[in-house]
Amino acid sequence: MGLMGLGRMAWGRTGAGLLMAAGLATAPSWAEDATPMDLSYDLSLGGLTIMSFELGVRTANDRYVLDFSGRTRGMLSLLGSGYVVSSSQGRLLPGGEPQPEVFVSHSDGNEGERRAQIRYGAQGPTSWTAEPKPGSDGEELTPIPPDSIPGTRDILAALLDFAGTLGRGESCEHLIRIFDGRRRFDLKFTDRGREIVAPEGEGFYAGPAQHCHLDLVRIGGYSTDPTKYLSGNDAEFWLAPVLPNEPPVPVEIIFKGRLGVMHARLTIARHGAEVRGAPMQKPQSAAVPAHDEPVR
Repeated sequence: MGLMGLGRMAWGRTGAGLLMAAGLATAPSWAEDATPMDLSYDLSLGGLTIMSFELGVRTANDRYVLDFSGRTRGMLSLLGSGYVVSSSQGRLLPGGEPQPEVFVSHSDGNEGERRAQIRYGAQGPTSWTAEPKPGSDGEELTPIPPDSIPGTRDILAALLDFAGTLGRGESCEHLIRIFDGRRRFDLKFTDRGREIVAPEGEGFYAGPAQHCHLDLVRIGGYSTDPTKYLSGNDAEFWLAPVLPNEPPVPVEIIFKGRLGVMHARLTIARHGAEVRGAPMQKPQSAAVPAHDEPVR
């Protein structure tokens, strides 16, 4: 699901105990020796945190592993808890471009439990499965053109490549072709220049950032009823090099979801002994606990 999974807010069924039982492929042993980079985000609606997300990046030699997870928090958890996990693994080409070999995802929420797995060759996906089968619930979906799938990547590998592009000093201008096992879509980034970001909510970064505009282009696999879309067609990203000697990462994301305007802000960034984060926030209400661990 990656970052566009941010639009899935209204979770229904409890599944926190199944978080690590998602059937993800086992990471190769080299990943255990790689110095990890971990990013944590909080998603807020109307000033209240409703979800948290974590992204783990592991690279060593010519290999990479990306792990993404999200869970409901705060007031949204009172309506029903849910989660999403996904993982991408593959090779790093000589120029640093990630070439995925396998992508797996698992979620449980308002759409019910869902799983997907994709295996890749040099030209893109070679096989994929999705459970339950798209459209098996009777919902009419837009068709996915078969010739649109070759050359696509999973969203985690694609965003890793995008971050590397920005790290080389290139602009936001980028087109990412994604197939997640259920939906085929493009992410079109355009450059909006550099701006100064001020910390808000639980975010901590203050300073210059690259402003990128994102347009979501739905190709196929979506409901034929646009009122069922869980997010809008565009978003705003601000990216900055938060950790030393690392490429820029999103420090703030704004987009329109079904429930209103959503703000995702970077709350913790770790790479080995390097840690960046905001001081612990006070609870938003008696029903919303603060972070589980203090931020140094």
